[in-house]
Amino acid sequence: METLIPQHLNAGDVVGIVAPAGPITEKQAEQCAEKVKAAGFTPLLADGICKKFGYLAGTDVERASQLNKMFNNKNVKAIICARGGYGTSRILDYLDYDLIKENPKILGGYSDITALSLAVYKKTQLVTFHSSMLVPQATKYTEDSMWQIFQHGKKGFIISCEYEPPQNDYVYSQKPTVLKSGKCRGTLIGGNLTLLETLIGTKYENIFKNKILFIEEVNEPPYKIDRMLTHLRNSINFSGIKGIIFGKMKGCEAQDKDSLPLDYVIDEFCLRADVPTIKYFSFGHVSSRCTFPIGVKVEMDTNELTVKLLEDCVD
Repeated sequence: METLIPQHLNAGDVVGIVAPAGPITEKQAEQCAEKVKAAGFTPLLADGICKKFGYLAGTDVERASQLNKMFNNKNVKAIICARGGYGTSRILDYLDYDLIKENPKILGGYSDITALSLAVYKKTQLVTFHSSMLVPQATKYTEDSMWQIFQHGKKGFIISCEYEPPQNDYVYSQKPTVLKSGKCRGTLIGGNLTLLETLIGTKYENIFKNKILFIEEVNEPPYKIDRMLTHLRNSINFSGIKGIIFGKMKGCEAQDKDSLPLDYVIDEFCLRADVPTIKYFSFGHVSSRCTFPIGVKVEMDTNELTVKLLEDCVD
């Protein structure tokens, strides 16, 4: 299949807001709509977006229906997830991939939304976005990174790393670090490590050959990070990657004195891959997060700490 490129956003365009994983409150829904308005676009909340079914935002069919209806709505130009949580992988079999392929549009989110982004890309070859969502706190860097690439993500667009000065939270001491220097070119793919691992062996797993892989995680101890990275490395579709970018790993530092350090686990995985690698780039479960397009050829430059688009990610 040929890569599908969604249309870019223009001022005033309708942005659909969905909740494919965890539930949101009515107040949070209003705040999501206000964020979209403040960015210069017209928000459209999905029907039943505030439903709650245990730890899910409605039943699997209801949550999948939110997405199918948004893709079917000709007025909607982009779809952004309100939040992550858990449950996105449960709805993958209920999505209408033929409908999505016939109505390509911007689809953004991160964390648990990784399952959605990678599944849609695998089944349709539509470029999706590991972007901010609308409930979590975000900095100006985050907002600019998302809305700018949605509007102007053409060949030559550069995604730069932002280093946040150390604060009380451990994650802010994770300074961007080059583990293996160099430039590399490949198709960008990745997301949350738990979801990347969860998709291994399913019909939604992607092939990593000739890809630049980006990874983030939150609140998992080093031994679990180690286990997931080992599973990823041992999977039959992992060989042939061109580069690796690790994001901020919030809440993943070792708490047990007998644990291997987080840095050791990440460094070993990356050094064994023997490809250009940047550790602790500006994305993940932190307030400053860049937006990465999934399915677009890019050039990663470890010296400049940049990712440059080699082709358009929006039309």
